[in-house]
Amino acid sequence: MIQRSLPPLSTLKVFESAARLRSFKGAAEELSLTQSAISHQIASLERYLGTALFCRLPGRVELNEKGELYFPVIQDALDRIALTTDLIREKQTQTALTVQVYVTVAVRWLIPRLQAFKEASPGIAVSLDASLLDWEFNPARADVGIIYTRTPDRPNLAYTLLKQERLVAVCSKDVAKVITTPEDLRQVPFLAISGTNEDSLMWAQSIGLPDLVQKNAPRFDSSLLAIEAAISGQGVVVVPEFLVEADLRTGSLVIPVQTQVMQAGGWYLAHVQRRGQEPPIRCFLEWIQSV
Repeated sequence: MIQRSLPPLSTLKVFESAARLRSFKGAAEELSLTQSAISHQIASLERYLGTALFCRLPGRVELNEKGELYFPVIQDALDRIALTTDLIREKQTQTALTVQVYVTVAVRWLIPRLQAFKEASPGIAVSLDASLLDWEFNPARADVGIIYTRTPDRPNLAYTLLKQERLVAVCSKDVAKVITTPEDLRQVPFLAISGTNEDSLMWAQSIGLPDLVQKNAPRFDSSLLAIEAAISGQGVVVVPEFLVEADLRTGSLVIPVQTQVMQAGGWYLAHVQRRGQEPPIRCFLEWIQSV
């Protein structure tokens, strides 16, 4: 192992400034130090080296022979350190990752976990593209998509299965008090979510009540709104279980009728195939599969 004998970095910075400006006063102004502090730092460096570096002249300073030898080496070294530091910092601040995710998944599942990714990968700035409209991954808008699909086979896209979810019907504790059998569900509002009729019908069929879902049921534009309505006691809603895990733990929602019916499709991570080895994408995929 190489044993490096190096003076304190602070003294080298002061020396480089004073040597470049040919002035202790100028170095003090540049580094926001007092002229006395500059003199002390230079003296400390000279003691460390065992030789003077400057000729102190009336009203100015000049590098002596050893100072002239030392200055270009120190200046080059500091310039290289500064340049490489800037490159690394620039790379970190400019490494952005956009994740396309449904707003309900973002609010109720991803965002509470996202701080862990930020702490594990501080050089990656994650932006969320949460839309109620785009159910398919749009590579023009995002680097990675968290999507639900039954057909993960679009050309040029790579799909990684994230989870397959059980469908659950949930409601508030107060609503659950009147539900002791599946038939009792006919006595409470059954909340509908636009675009998810298939899930509700599958769940209703699994308990032998295919006509439970009515066309005139209260309807919401997103699962997020329907879940909030269920929490406030407005009825029963069918959703993938992972969206209400926290509510089930706290008791703000309960499952009045147990079933084991699964969603027909799966939740996938999607990205353009050729981009799969890009560090931000690979890092995010590896992380999210571990949470």
